Amino acid sequence: MFPTNVRAAEAVLNGFNVGYTNGDHHLLRTEIDTRVTNITLTTVRVLVTFSLRDSSGNFDDPYNGFVDVMVIADRA
Repeated sequence: MFPTNVRAAEAVLNGFNVGYTNGDHHLLRTEIDTRVTNITLTTVRVLVTFSLRDSSGNFDDPYNGFVDVMVIADRA
């Protein structure tokens, strides 16, 4: 939440730490996406999606982590 109403906002990736939870995998692709989904008065909602894929081509291995997002807002 911001101290005043938000007119516009953008979400940017600030940092992340993601990895497989069941052993060593050769990483083929990492995808991370952030986007503002809603602005209501002083609240900005951000959707974050991320995925990891190893060289098997499947998304069947468990993984976890965190994504740190910074919101840049134009406030009233």
